[in-house]
Amino acid sequence: MYKINPTKYAGVTVIPSEIARNHLKLSSLNQLKVIIFAYSKADTVFSDEEIAAATGIKKEEVADALFYWKEQGFLLTENEAPVIISTEAPAEKQEAMPVSEEKTVSVLPETKTQKIPANNPVKLNYTEICTRVAESESVRILLNEAQLRLGRTIGTGDQSSLILLHDYYGLPVEVILVICEFAATRGKSSNMNYIYKIGVDWSTREIDTLERADEELKLIEKVNSVWSSFASQVKLSSSHPTSAQEKYFSQWTNEWGFSVPMLVLAYEEMMANAEKPGFQYMHRILTSWHKKNIKTPEDAENEKIRFRKEQDEKLLNKSKRNKSEDKKELTPDPNASYDILRAEQRARQQVPKLKKRER
Repeated sequence: MYKINPTKYAGVTVIPSEIARNHLKLSSLNQLKVIIFAYSKADTVFSDEEIAAATGIKKEEVADALFYWKEQGFLLTENEAPVIISTEAPAEKQEAMPVSEEKTVSVLPETKTQKIPANNPVKLNYTEICTRVAESESVRILLNEAQLRLGRTIGTGDQSSLILLHDYYGLPVEVILVICEFAATRGKSSNMNYIYKIGVDWSTREIDTLERADEELKLIEKVNSVWSSFASQVKLSSSHPTSAQEKYFSQWTNEWGFSVPMLVLAYEEMMANAEKPGFQYMHRILTSWHKKNIKTPEDAENEKIRFRKEQDEKLLNKSKRNKSEDKKELTPDPNASYDILRAEQRARQQVPKLKKRER
């Protein structure tokens, strides 16, 4: 048994009890570190870099954790005002949820789903979720099936996220369940932030049928296969790329068609030349190769030889220009007073006459 040491109360960080009740079991260690740091800075603003430096968490993972807590309603962006959600139950037979005028979110009736402009939706509270479950068979199926696919019960915050993917972002129930199942295979069944981000991205890109979802998952699997081979060759320990790395790899492989050997070569170029290695630097290398249609290691080697030859020619031409300028500086000016040869000639032609000194 333990209790709090009262002598350590100086400089207390207050954490909402809702985090302890609903998020300790489902949140990751990184997410908990981030929210504790955030509440320790409750009187000021903070950045991803500041949190990463204080917690030792990678910046990309800090960004994911911040997004999670923002979606749960615990964080706001710097210039965002708090939105107070009414706890009153909506009127009977009401099909749209009451929200603030500033951020309008429609909970659609059970008809055709539709896309809504990309403003941040207001999270649904417990009463609103119960209302949607009572009035919508699709929502009830969504929440029940999601728990089966994720292998866990889901709380109010997670239920709200799933409903918003359906009502606000217009994703069909079956597509949302595909995302849940995919997250479970990636070991992220407890990370609703991950599921929600995929759902928002798919809605934006209109991946809203099972056929399109299947195509997208095949592309993701291809990226993961490439990552696995790449990580093995360059000795990276991560079994899966982060969301930011996944976007890079999708562009490099699916859009630009680079092979694993080319990615490894770009990585080696980065490690050899970058003061601060990172995937942004590697992206610049591959962007240059893509623009120059360099697709094989042989192409890259030929480009390196061509570049060195071009640099050597530039140095040679510069050296020639410098020698030419030096030669001009050394050529005597016939009219210059400092021309030694002309001065000696004038001295021989004009012999000075000395006057006799008077006594």
